[in-house]
Amino acid sequence: MQIPVCCFGEILIDFLQDPQHNEVFRRFAGGAPANVAVAVAKLGGHSKFIGMVGQDMFGEFLTAQLKHYGVDCSAVRQTSLAKTALAFVALDEQGDRSFSFYRPPAADLLYLPEDCPPDLWQQPGILHLCSNSLTENAIAVTSFALVAMAKAHGWLVSVDANLRHNLWSNGSANRELVTQLLQQADLIKLSDDELRYLAAGQDPQLWLAELLLQKRWVIVTAGAAEVRSYSPASNISLPVTPVTVVDTTAAGDSFVGAWLLQLSQLLEGGSSWAQLLGDQGIQQQIVQNAIVAGSLTCQQFGAFSALPTFYQIKAQWAG
Repeated sequence: MQIPVCCFGEILIDFLQDPQHNEVFRRFAGGAPANVAVAVAKLGGHSKFIGMVGQDMFGEFLTAQLKHYGVDCSAVRQTSLAKTALAFVALDEQGDRSFSFYRPPAADLLYLPEDCPPDLWQQPGILHLCSNSLTENAIAVTSFALVAMAKAHGWLVSVDANLRHNLWSNGSANRELVTQLLQQADLIKLSDDELRYLAAGQDPQLWLAELLLQKRWVIVTAGAAEVRSYSPASNISLPVTPVTVVDTTAAGDSFVGAWLLQLSQLLEGGSSWAQLLGDQGIQQQIVQNAIVAGSLTCQQFGAFSALPTFYQIKAQWAG
């Protein structure tokens, strides 16, 4: 039985600035959890998206795009109470992004625990989400409810902090709420900047050590510099191979998708979470492969379309 990676939360339209014509913005499907779901599916895994879109042309487009790439949409709902969220994304000369969000109000913020199919939890799985589903009280309640249901059924929980400060009403992410979500997770992905922000003046390594008092695997990325992996088994640092960057959109989500896909495959093969958490060699191989996925994504324009397929990536993957 394939173990699905079920991604909950934000789904929206990314209007990406055309690097050749700055006044032109092109429409792409996006949203971090949706990107992860597509990343898993394109690499040959079983993924589901859990979320809400508006009853509008953008919601129809997003659902069609998820299905096109092989994502299970049985937990996707539509609403007439809000429009599908939009994000305008400007790119600098290095392909790095700045965001302008049209959210809230937005359909993805209206998903309720009862919108989730009850039979979702009847098989093993991995639940993935990020902090963008904490920015309003109602969607935060839903997020924690889904995490509680996942853990009650023995699922692993994955959280990418993915802090977008301008989505929060006061202009900065709620450290306490984000940390509360991270403390519920088995798998955590942070950037260097996010780590420093959440540590709030503490030594970041000591803050991480507190997170790792429980059995967790934490990955910290630092752009093109390195990826650091922390677990009860090891602390390792791996370089990122330099590439020509076109667009960094979805690169981190591609990394996370490749990470979770490999975990799901190993769990399907009979490995236990405890075994994987204690195996430095397996962890290093998984991270190396995830770096490849993220690097390939940076070399393409867009989100869903830029995520690599297994056939594009297999020659570069270890193991």
